[in-house]
Amino acid sequence: MNLPGTTVVAAVVTTAAWLYFLRALLRKPRNDTLLCAWLSAQFMAFALYLGLVEYGAEVTRPIPAWARTTVIAQHVCVPVALCLGHLAYIFLICERKDAVRQVVRHAWLLTATLTTMLALALLADPAQFTAAHVAHYSDSGLAGAYMAVFTAYAGIIVTATARVTWTWSRLVDDPWIRRGLVAGTIGLLLGVLYFLVGAAFIALAVVGHPIALNEGALVRWLLVIAVPLSLAGLTTPGWGPRLASARTWWRSYRAYRRLHPLWAELTGAFPHVRLAIQPSRASAYLRSRFPRPGWVTAALDNWDERWSPLHRHLDLRLHLRVLQIWDARRALLDRCDPADYEQALAAPGASKLSEPQRAARAEAAMLTAGLARHRTARPGGGWTGSRPAFQDADLFANAAWLLQVAKYMKTTLTDAENTSPRHLSEDGASER
Repeated sequence: MNLPGTTVVAAVVTTAAWLYFLRALLRKPRNDTLLCAWLSAQFMAFALYLGLVEYGAEVTRPIPAWARTTVIAQHVCVPVALCLGHLAYIFLICERKDAVRQVVRHAWLLTATLTTMLALALLADPAQFTAAHVAHYSDSGLAGAYMAVFTAYAGIIVTATARVTWTWSRLVDDPWIRRGLVAGTIGLLLGVLYFLVGAAFIALAVVGHPIALNEGALVRWLLVIAVPLSLAGLTTPGWGPRLASARTWWRSYRAYRRLHPLWAELTGAFPHVRLAIQPSRASAYLRSRFPRPGWVTAALDNWDERWSPLHRHLDLRLHLRVLQIWDARRALLDRCDPADYEQALAAPGASKLSEPQRAARAEAAMLTAGLARHRTARPGGGWTGSRPAFQDADLFANAAWLLQVAKYMKTTLTDAENTSPRHLSEDGASER
């Protein structure tokens, strides 16, 4: 028998899946796949909660009548749940006409199984039922046969479902459906192992070689892993794309925020490349309350440009930020000197860096020196090299490389300012 902790975890996960399927079913009430999945989760959750209700009843020998009824109800709910879960996949992959034919066949098989189980359970005397309940199958008689029928049907239906999920996981193109089917297959295979262990206990007890181990101690962790993974196989296609969208949004927001220092440094020197952006709703409201320029406006500008997570069309804003950085770089090239670039490539420690890191470090040194010349109106050597290959890559590759440039630029900006003519003249004056 399973310890209550693992059963509680499995019951909570199953209840969450039931609520998820209920929400989806209310949106698509005529979807047979969702209906079967919802009913499957409902019967499985009910079975797990019944297991919690009768937990500890075996201390009374024989177990009370209410506990016996609860156990029988639990063992009826589990095959029904497993059959409905299998039919959910059948409706998902088969035409409705073929699916209905399979539903009829499974209904007859399930009815025969439940009828046999109930007959054996009702004919078994209380002592036999108690022995079967505590996994002493050698003394269980008809109750042991009742458990054997239950285990055989459950193992067969779980194996059939695992075969379906594994077969279709190699055929579907949608990545989230494929991931869900693979996760479901793993969970179902653990379920097969769960019932194989139960079958081994029953078979060895029947031939006179009972296993001197606690069955619940062996299978309790299989239950707590198999149930969530099996349900994930059905729910992943629904929440997986939302998870991917959230991850993409976070990548865009993180890149947008971390590119702000480089963007501010370059576009501050060439403000004509900046494009006005629509403020967030909270910022727009505060601007209407404080229309005069001041520290509030400056703080709101900094919030909108760097920190606001509520930007609409964040991918477009990130694209504009990257584009403006490249435009400002292009405007700065007249102040850049190829010697700065080559010197950074030959600097100590550069050989230990990867090619992209060396290019980013050299780019940062060149831009830092170019900005210093731009501030003091000094001419540069003029950059005649080709544009970086990363400029032709996708948006996130551009952002990743520019973040490396920003990282190295931050470490070299202070050195460049210390070598500017203003600092040199101050040092000379102090020496005199």
